[in-house]
Amino acid sequence: MPETTTPLNILWITTDRQRWDTLGCYGNPFVPTPHLDALAVGGVRCEGAYAQSPICSPSRASFLTGRYPRTTRLNRNGQAIPADERLISRLLADAGYLCGHGGKLHLAPGDPRVTHWCERRIDDGYVVMDWSLHPPGPPVNAYTAWLAEQGVTFARAPVEDSPYISFGMPPETSNAGWTAQRAINFIQTGAGLDRPWFFTCGFEDPHEPFDPPWEFLQPLLDRLEEIPLPRYTPGELDAKPAFQRTDRAGVWGGGSGYFAAERMSDRDHRLIRAAYWAKIAHVDYQIGRVLDALRATGQLDNTLILFHADHGEMLGDHGIYFQGCYFYPEMIRVPLLLHCPVCIPGGQIGPQFVELTDLAPTVLEAAGLPVYAGMQGRSLWPRLTGASDGSHREDIYSEYYQAIPNGYRMHGGAYATHLRTAEYALTVAHNLGTGELYDLDDDPGEVVNRWDDPNYTRAKAELLTRLCDRMSATIDPLPPVEGAF
Repeated sequence: MPETTTPLNILWITTDRQRWDTLGCYGNPFVPTPHLDALAVGGVRCEGAYAQSPICSPSRASFLTGRYPRTTRLNRNGQAIPADERLISRLLADAGYLCGHGGKLHLAPGDPRVTHWCERRIDDGYVVMDWSLHPPGPPVNAYTAWLAEQGVTFARAPVEDSPYISFGMPPETSNAGWTAQRAINFIQTGAGLDRPWFFTCGFEDPHEPFDPPWEFLQPLLDRLEEIPLPRYTPGELDAKPAFQRTDRAGVWGGGSGYFAAERMSDRDHRLIRAAYWAKIAHVDYQIGRVLDALRATGQLDNTLILFHADHGEMLGDHGIYFQGCYFYPEMIRVPLLLHCPVCIPGGQIGPQFVELTDLAPTVLEAAGLPVYAGMQGRSLWPRLTGASDGSHREDIYSEYYQAIPNGYRMHGGAYATHLRTAEYALTVAHNLGTGELYDLDDDPGEVVNRWDDPNYTRAKAELLTRLCDRMSATIDPLPPVEGAF
């Protein structure tokens, strides 16, 4: 693969709550994702990419800094990233990149007192900031302001009397369509510049509410009986931490019944899955528009494209919907595609284990810049470009520190850490005196908890030691501030 002397543009695309098994290139036969599938064919598809938190804000702060949630100190939704953290956008801006953002960022709570329709920002390096967060409710943001300018009212329409899904806005006025247009505008402007650019494109889909446009949902409704039901074994939660049973009875309010999997019919489950997949098909369509803009402006070959989600979605598997203090692959394993024709040979399958912390140092190395001293991830760039063919990681680490306040009071302020190897998955619920241990060779679906099984005492001890080693490695690599003591 020939090297380029021209600085790479960087397009970093993220989705919200999208698990890994939701694209055609990952084997899903129901979701048409031709544009993302083409990126996989022309670049790298990572089979084992994992988020460092199963919750939005901690995960996003982690992958945009290359640091673990406990290091960034953004441990939960509702917090704001500390002002002294260095985002990848700030580092690239310092190196001469023009930096822009469109869509969801979620490094701080939305604050209606903030001007310019945005969350509170640190010195992030972004020159363009077109921000939105969960329309149509508060706070006011650039998307809702744009709808008002167009004279369009945000609306949803019910689907067959389902309390769980609806038809959403049409593609041209949807939040996903607006987000894609922010990227297109920036790409078109960047084509006329004499400097490289960096753009983070943050789609809020497929986050609930499950409200895709009609034309993307209808084909799946026509195949509703073919859609598989969630994977759940009756009684499997009995030997697992109590908050999983609570969430099965209804999330967002201590068993209030909202999205209570135990009360749903087979039709309910299939409708939710259809709407979730339809939102992903819609995002793929909008990403196709963005890729067309890169082609039309002659920038596709010289642009490094990253695509991944912040974390996954339980979608009824293990009897649970949405997100929480659990580390099943449905929750932390995400799709990850990387594409750059002038640098990355196509058709690659990525390493077995990749952490999202690895992306920021990868981007810096791709841009020919030194890795920031505070980063804890490991650059994938030598592996992607063929400079190295060795293993990347032996395990992955993820954490949850009371990450959803208020709505998850019934979790008792759950604190948990997670280690995953090729053979085992271990989770320690630190404040409950219990945990989870799965033998992935015998139980790849992670149904039978071996935490208290005496036959796994030695394996558990070895994994706990490895987990402690990973936790100790999350200490901030930056030196302490002078005069702090």
